[in-house]
Amino acid sequence: MKKILIFISIAAVMASACSKVASNPVENARVVSFQTVAGLNTKAPGINGTVFPQTETFSTYAWAEGTVGEYFMENVTIEYKTSENLWKAQSGTYYWPKNSTVDFISYYPTGLAGITVAKDKITYSGIDVNTLQQDIMYADKAAGFSDNKDLVDDNVSGFTGVPTIFRHALAKVNFKVALTYKHKEEADGTVTDWKVTVNSAKLSGVYTKGGCELKLASAPTVGVIGWDKPAGNVWTPEGAASDINGTLTGNIEAGKLYQAVDTVYVLPQALADNQQKVTLNVTVETTRNGAPFLNETFDVSANIKLAAIPAWEMNHVYTYILRFAPTASNGNGGNPIDPPTDPSDPNYPGGVDPNNPNLSDAIITFDPAVDGWENVGIVASINL
Repeated sequence: MKKILIFISIAAVMASACSKVASNPVENARVVSFQTVAGLNTKAPGINGTVFPQTETFSTYAWAEGTVGEYFMENVTIEYKTSENLWKAQSGTYYWPKNSTVDFISYYPTGLAGITVAKDKITYSGIDVNTLQQDIMYADKAAGFSDNKDLVDDNVSGFTGVPTIFRHALAKVNFKVALTYKHKEEADGTVTDWKVTVNSAKLSGVYTKGGCELKLASAPTVGVIGWDKPAGNVWTPEGAASDINGTLTGNIEAGKLYQAVDTVYVLPQALADNQQKVTLNVTVETTRNGAPFLNETFDVSANIKLAAIPAWEMNHVYTYILRFAPTASNGNGGNPIDPPTDPSDPNYPGGVDPNNPNLSDAIITFDPAVDGWENVGIVASINL
């Protein structure tokens, strides 16, 4: 029976910041318009850049005293008007009331099914994240405004209007694979080579459908007001857990990183022992002195939950690097090799010389890292 040891190590980097978006005053002050700010988001479909892209739309609810009916704006689609250099209602024109202030709550994507917006609460219900595979964002409440403002400024881009600062509601994960070595020359002249082929990769036990409730963090009547996230920054799962299939198949070479499971949006969720797992089916072909010696196909599985990462939290990207050694441990109790962190190191990411490995520590290890959304940093407009 093949004996595989799996060691899991963790490095966590979390960054958060809030900055502003530069504005160009527009002479049209009584028409309701919007300033938009979005978080950075790469490697998956959705929003890219600190400024909300002009090719996208979002939806807005608004309330004002004296409005006939409940809403001043009811789930109105907002788009960028190129000819006016303004973000405003896609259909119809809304003017600022003479003697009333207006409160605004916006969300993305436009017309998302399963979202309910109230004056002090945003509720998501029955959101199938795996099927949707799209960024879901909510904006801070803009309360007590009576005209367009120039409040957001990061020297990048911006518009005069209602400050609309979006926050990511989901998490993202991706898994990469690295082969630590594939060739060994012994002192007695024996030469061993390994060919490692990944046949399939998948995540299992992952909740893909659920909901959550966001409540106002405070109750001022004027200003931009943030939202309290649910406990643990996770959603409440709905329904059974399921699998997410990876895309990597084929031979992997030593010293290179391969994408095993593409970056995907996932439901923010608590991780449990023996619940969420990553499994790869691999074939290892061993050649000694040029002649076939051993051919093995087997599954390698490991729990995703780590002591340092008990959950996939909202507004976080989790990147796991799976480091493969093509032989099992020889049982000498050796410790796993600490991999270098500098990508320019010739032994990165395996942590061993790919041409002269120490097989007393022939292991498969995990080296996951997490940061606050892949590109939420010191100039980002999204806070954790």
